[in-house]
Amino acid sequence: MSDLYDAPLFRTAGHQVVDRLADHLERMQARDGRAHPALQPLAAMQDFTGPMPAAPAPDALAAVLRHVDDAIDRTMHLHHPGCMGHQVAAPMPVSALADFVAGFLNQGMAVFETGQIGVLIERQTVRWLADAVGWGAEADGMFTSGGSLGNTTALLAARNLAGDGRSWTDGVRAEAPMVVLVSEQAHYSISRAAGVLGLGQANVIGVKTDADCRMDLAALRAEADAAEARGQRVLAVVGSACTTAAGAYDPLVDIGALCRERGYWFHVDGAHGASVLLSPRYKHLAAGIALADSIVWDAHKLLSVPSLATAVLFRRGGDNYAAFRQEASYLFNEGAETAFDLGLRTLECTKRMLAFKLWLAFQVHGADALGEMVATMHDRAREFAALVAAAPGFELLLPPESNIVCFRRDGDDALQEALRARVMAAGAYYLVQTRLHGRIWLRITVMNPATARADFEGLLEALQG
Repeated sequence: MSDLYDAPLFRTAGHQVVDRLADHLERMQARDGRAHPALQPLAAMQDFTGPMPAAPAPDALAAVLRHVDDAIDRTMHLHHPGCMGHQVAAPMPVSALADFVAGFLNQGMAVFETGQIGVLIERQTVRWLADAVGWGAEADGMFTSGGSLGNTTALLAARNLAGDGRSWTDGVRAEAPMVVLVSEQAHYSISRAAGVLGLGQANVIGVKTDADCRMDLAALRAEADAAEARGQRVLAVVGSACTTAAGAYDPLVDIGALCRERGYWFHVDGAHGASVLLSPRYKHLAAGIALADSIVWDAHKLLSVPSLATAVLFRRGGDNYAAFRQEASYLFNEGAETAFDLGLRTLECTKRMLAFKLWLAFQVHGADALGEMVATMHDRAREFAALVAAAPGFELLLPPESNIVCFRRDGDDALQEALRARVMAAGAYYLVQTRLHGRIWLRITVMNPATARADFEGLLEALQG
C-alpha cells in the first residue's frame, strides 16, 4: 500500500512531467507540429476499450511518462499560435503550477477550517476583481466551477430575492410568472439556467440585436413592456460582455439605466470579456458594467489560467447569500466569520482552490502584465480583421470589439464548411464556424498572445488555396 504514496517516484515523475510540458511549450511556440490533432472519435476510441487494469504497471515511472506523452500528443494544442478556435486559454505556466499544487493539497473550500489559506486567497482575489469593476467595499462574491454555473448562481440569487425566498422553500409555483430578457445572441447557459431553476426555457426572451450584434435598446423596452402586459414579472435582464459568437458588447450603460428605472435585476455575463477591465486601452468596452447587480467573470478565458476559475460577483455582498439558503449546522457557524464559509454561497461543497491560479499569476506577474496580455490579444484581432478587409475575396462580419473575428470567403455556406475542413485536415491552424444573420461565418478567437501577423497571413493563404 505504501507504493501508492511513493515520494521518490512522485519527485522523479514530477520533474520529468514538467520537463515534457516545458519541451511541448517550446515546440508549440516554435510552431513545430499541428495546432490540432483532428482525431476521429470512433477510431481513436479503439485505443481505450481494454479492461480496467487490476495489477500495477511493471514500471510505474515508464507508465506515467507514456500516458502523459500520449495526452500531450492527442489533444488540442492551445499553446500553438495557429490554434485560434474556441475561447479556451493557452494557460500561463505559473498558473498551471498553481493548479497542480491545488490538486495535490486538495483543500475543501466549503468552510474555513478545511479551506484555510485557499479561502483567504479567494476572498482577496474577489476583492481585487470587485475593485476592478468599480464597486465599493460592500461588494462580494466567490469563485465557482465555470461560467454556466456562475450564471445559474447569479440568476438563482435574483429569483430568491424576487420573492423573499419563497421559491427556494416552496417551489417556483409560489411566485408570479417570471421572465428573463437576454440578447438573442446570449450564451446558451442563460437558457439552461432558466430550465434548471424551474423558470422554464420558454420564459427566456431573446431580444433582437442590431447590425453590430449588440442588444437593441428599443427592442428591450418593447419586450419588457410586452411581458408586463402579459402579467409576467421581469426577473432579470442579462447583458453580454461580450457575446460568444461575434464578440459584441451589449450597451451596458443603457441597459443598466433601464434596469435602475424599472427595478429589474441587471446581470452581466462577462465570462469572456470582463477581463478588459484590467486593460487601460480596452476597459471602455465594458463601460456600464458597474451598474450590474451581479457579474460572471471567467479567469480561464482572457486571463489565461487553467479551467475552471469563474468569479461570481455581487454589487451588494449580501445578495450572494440569497442564492443558497441551506441549514447545515455541522458545517456552518453563525457570526462574524461566516463570510469565510464559502459553501454558504456556492452550489459546490467540495471545491478546488479555484482562485489560487489567478492569485498566483497576480503575485508573480502583476495585474499590469495581465492587462497588457488582454490588450495584446485584442490588438491582434484587429490586425487580423484589417488583413481580412484588405484581402480579395474575403468578407468581414463587422470590425471586432473583442478578440473574436468573424469572416468568410466569397461563396455559399457549403464553401465555408469545406474550407474549414480543409484547414483542419492540414493541421497548421485551427478555427471554428458560427451562424450569424442567417449565414455561416468562419471565426477565430485570439487566445494566445504569441499568435502574430505571420499566423494570420498563413491562415488566409490556406483559405485561399
